[in-house]
Amino acid sequence: MNLGQQLANLSIQWQLVSNQIGEESGYRSQFIITNNSSTALTDSGWSLYYNQTNRKVRPGTTQGPAEVELLKGDFYRLRPSSEFSIPAGESLKISWDLSDWAIKESDAPLGLYFAYDEAEGDTKIAKVSKYEVLPFTEAEQINRFTSDKTPIPSAGNRFEQNKRLSLLAEEDIAPIVPRPQSFQRKPGVFAWSDEVIVNYNKALEKEANYLSDYLQSHFNKKIKLEEGAGSGQVQLTLGATPQAEGYRLVVNPERIDIVGQDPAGAFYGVQSLLGLIPIASYEEKGTALEIPAIAIEDAPGFTYRGLHLDLARNFNSPATVKKVIELMAFYKLNKLHLHLTDDEGWRLAIEELPELTEVGARRGHTITEEAFLQPAYGSGPDPDDSNSHGNGFITREEFKDIIRWAHDRHIEVIPELNVPGHARAAIKSMEARYRRLMEAGEKEAAEQYLLTDFEDQSKYESVQFYPDNVVCVCKESVYQFYETIVDDVIEMFAEAEVPLKTIHTGGDEVPSGVWTDSPICQELIAQDATLTSPADLSTYFMGRINKILSERGLITAGWEEIAMQKQADGSYVAHPDFVDANFLPYVWQNLWGNQDLGHRLANAGYPIVICNVTNLYFDLAYNKDPEEPGFYWGGFIDTRKAYEILPYDVLKSTTHDPLGNPFDPDVDYKDMAPLKAPQNIRGIQGELWSETIKGASMLEYYILPKLMGLAERAWSPRPDWGNIEDQEQRAVALDQAWNEFANVLGQKELKRLDYLFGGFDFRVPLPGAVVEEGQLKANIAFPGLDLFLADGSPYEGPIDMTGDVQLEARTAKRKSRVVTIKKPGNILD
Repeated sequence: MNLGQQLANLSIQWQLVSNQIGEESGYRSQFIITNNSSTALTDSGWSLYYNQTNRKVRPGTTQGPAEVELLKGDFYRLRPSSEFSIPAGESLKISWDLSDWAIKESDAPLGLYFAYDEAEGDTKIAKVSKYEVLPFTEAEQINRFTSDKTPIPSAGNRFEQNKRLSLLAEEDIAPIVPRPQSFQRKPGVFAWSDEVIVNYNKALEKEANYLSDYLQSHFNKKIKLEEGAGSGQVQLTLGATPQAEGYRLVVNPERIDIVGQDPAGAFYGVQSLLGLIPIASYEEKGTALEIPAIAIEDAPGFTYRGLHLDLARNFNSPATVKKVIELMAFYKLNKLHLHLTDDEGWRLAIEELPELTEVGARRGHTITEEAFLQPAYGSGPDPDDSNSHGNGFITREEFKDIIRWAHDRHIEVIPELNVPGHARAAIKSMEARYRRLMEAGEKEAAEQYLLTDFEDQSKYESVQFYPDNVVCVCKESVYQFYETIVDDVIEMFAEAEVPLKTIHTGGDEVPSGVWTDSPICQELIAQDATLTSPADLSTYFMGRINKILSERGLITAGWEEIAMQKQADGSYVAHPDFVDANFLPYVWQNLWGNQDLGHRLANAGYPIVICNVTNLYFDLAYNKDPEEPGFYWGGFIDTRKAYEILPYDVLKSTTHDPLGNPFDPDVDYKDMAPLKAPQNIRGIQGELWSETIKGASMLEYYILPKLMGLAERAWSPRPDWGNIEDQEQRAVALDQAWNEFANVLGQKELKRLDYLFGGFDFRVPLPGAVVEEGQLKANIAFPGLDLFLADGSPYEGPIDMTGDVQLEARTAKRKSRVVTIKKPGNILD
C-alpha cells in the first residue's frame, strides 16, 4: 500500500473539548486519527490541510506528535513531528488550543485533505473521505466562556417562549406580508375562471405578463391579456395614489381593480393580489381559485428595501440568484446588493481582465497562489471542481440576464466591487497578470493594472487574518484598474438596457498598519500638501474613487467606514469631507459603543441604509443550538429580530450584546445620540454573507423566514409599538404585534413557501415541549404550523407520557428536526 492509499484510508474525528480552558477565553479541540491500513503511518512527507472558522492557534499548546498552524485567512495545516506514528488499526489524539470559542458544528474543520510528496515539488493530494464531527453534548462545549448569558436551547425553554403566542382567527391577522398600510375585508370572493380577461395600461405590459405567467406556472390558469380599456374582469391601470410605488387594490366578487401610482406600484398591487390567494389553492391543484374580497390602500415606508447577497466567499449559481430575486419581488423588496468580490473570490467576468476569474474565481491547494487562490471555507484542494462552492463566476451574459430579471421585477441591482481592503482575489489575479506579461517582456502592460507595491514592507493583518488583502492606494495603476472594472460593469448594464445608479465600493475593515512602510506612499505624502501621514490615505483614496464614480453619474456606496474619519485618540467621527459628496454609507455596526453610529452619520448629513448586525445579519445562526449552522459574533438572529428593528430609533431595538447581556438604556445609552435627521434614513437591508453557506438549499434555509421580518419592517418602518417610550409597555405591545405576525407566517406564508417558485428549503422551527403531571404539552413558534409524533399522527393536545416521545413540526413538504422528550421529563433535543 503506497502513502496515498494509506492516507486515503485514514478516518478522522474532530471533537470540541471545551470552551472553558483557563482564565481567558479560548477553546480546546482535538483530532482523533484512526489508521485503517495494514501498516503504521509515520511522518513520511505529508501534511493535513483544512479550513476552519478563523481563530488564532495558541503557540505551544499542541498535545501530540504534530504541530497545528494557521497559514492565513481560515487555512490551517497540521504537520507531523518526527515522533509521529500510528500503528495499524490504532488511533491517535492530537489536541490544540485556539482563541475565543467554538460552539457550533459549523465551526468544525472543513474540506480536509492530505498533501504529500511536497518536498519533491510534485505534490499529490488525498482527500479525507471518512470524517466525523462529534456531537456537542456538554454545556462547556456550547457556552462561550463564563460570560455567556444566552440560554442553551431546549424544548423546555422554547415552550416557555412560545407560551406568549396564541392561535388567532384568520380575520384577526394581516391578509398579506408585508402588512398593507390600510385594508378592509369585504364579503364574498372573486372566482378566477379561464374566461377572465385582464385589461392593462400599455405602460404595464410587463406587470400584466408577470400576473399571467404566475397564474399559469402555479395554478395552470390561463388568462387573456388585452391592452387598453375594456370590460375585462381585471383592470390593471395607472392612477393617483398617495406616493411613489403606491397602489390601490380592490377585489369584488365581480371585478378586480389594481391602480398603481407608477409601474412599480402596479407591480406591488399584483403581488398583493397573488398574496391573497388561499394556501389551499397551492396545496390542491385544480381546485377553484377564489380570492377573498378586500380593499387595500398601500405604499412603502422606505424607498430602499434591500437584501445583500454574498457570492464572493462561497459561490451560488445565477439560477439561485434569480430565484432569490423572485422571492424578493413577492415580498416587495426592491434593492439587490450583490457582493461580487472579496478576499476569497472574484465572481464577475471582466472582459479586459480575464485573470480576475481565471485566478480569482478558483480555489485549490496551493502555497504560492500563482494560478489560483488557497482553499477557504472548506472548498477543498481542486481548483477545477465544479461542485466546490469555492469555484465559479458569473459570465457577462449571465450577469446581464440577472440585471434584466431584477429590473423586470422592479429590483435595482447594486454591484459591489471591493476596495481598498477585502481585495485579495483581485490582488493575486493582477499579480498573475503581471508575471505573465513580464515574462513576455511587456513591462508597461504588466504594470498597467498592478495593485501591489512590491517594495512595501508594511506589516498588517486583516480581521480575517490576511496580511496581503489591501491594494496600494498610492499607485496610479489601482485607479486605472478601478476605472476599467467600473466601465465594464457600466457597459454590461447598458447592453442589458437597464440603468446603473450605484456602485458599492466596500471600503471597510482596512487594518491598521497598511501603507506605513511603502516607498511609493512615502513619496506621495511628501509631494501632496493635503497629506501628512499614512492615516490620511484613506480619505485620499475615497476621494479619488468618488471622483471616478461621480464622473460617470454614479452614487458612491460603501460600508460605514467610507463616511468615517479616525481621530488621534483612535475614535471615529463622521467625515466632514464627504457629506455632500454623493456618498451612501451602509451602517452595520451597532455594538461595542457604536449603537448610535447610524444616528450620528444621519445627523451629520449622510443619507444611510441601516444594516444593523444585531437584527439584519442573516448569516448569523437562528439560535445557540450547536446543530444550527451560522456565525454568532454579533449574536443570534431569527425572524423576530428582523421584525423588531426600529430604523428610526435603533437604540430601542438594540437590546442585548452578542453574549446575551441586556443593555440598560438609562446607563448604556445615556450619552448616545438620538436621531435628529430621520429624512436621511433611506431604508434597511438584510445581509447574507456566505462563509458558512454551501449551496442553494443552505442559502434558502438561512434567509427564510428571516426575510419576511425584513420585508415587514422595510415596508412599515414605524410600527405603533415602536412609538411607546416606556420600555415595559413597549415590550407588551411588541409581543402582541409579533403574535399576529407569527400567526401570518404559521398559517399562511411558510405553507406557501412549499410551492412558491418551485418551493424553498426554508427553516421550520423546532417544537417546544414540557412534561407536566405526566402529560406532554407542546407548542410552536409560528401558530398554525402542525405538530406530529414520530408515527406520523398529529399532535392535537396534551398526551399521556407512556414512554419517550418524538415530535416535529411540518408543512406539506418541509419538517423541523426531531425533538425527543424522555420520560419522565428529562428533555433532550
